[in-house]
Amino acid sequence: MMINKKSISEKAGYYFENGYHCAEAIVAAVLEGMDKDAPKAVAHATAFGGGMGRTFQEACGALSGCLIAIGHFHGRNIPGQSWDVPAQLAANIRQTFLDRFETTSCIKLRERFGEEMQHKECCHIVKTLAADLVDLLQKDLAQS
Repeated sequence: MMINKKSISEKAGYYFENGYHCAEAIVAAVLEGMDKDAPKAVAHATAFGGGMGRTFQEACGALSGCLIAIGHFHGRNIPGQSWDVPAQLAANIRQTFLDRFETTSCIKLRERFGEEMQHKECCHIVKTLAADLVDLLQKDLAQS
């Protein structure tokens, strides 16, 4: 299966600009782009938008969306089963986020962007992080 990172990134931005929030846009675009069942997973992302429940106080919803997508690919279905792979992927995408944006805090990012640029900058994060997640998942699939 050929995965088109640029197409997934653009789709994430499209979804963000057209009604999905940050977490939903990431989940929908990445799972669709990697031939997974996105509609049910998007619903799992809804409460994570806007720094969790639109409080803007916690982790960026785009990062939360990445964690939901990682769980969709590698989550446990049996108690006691190893969760080393999703934990490492989550740690990696978190570090990538920190390296790019210096914080995972929704409110700190929004304050940095300012009211006028907030939507545009959040869309940039969604698109960038979708591409980063695809890179991470492709590396994982290649090693499997």
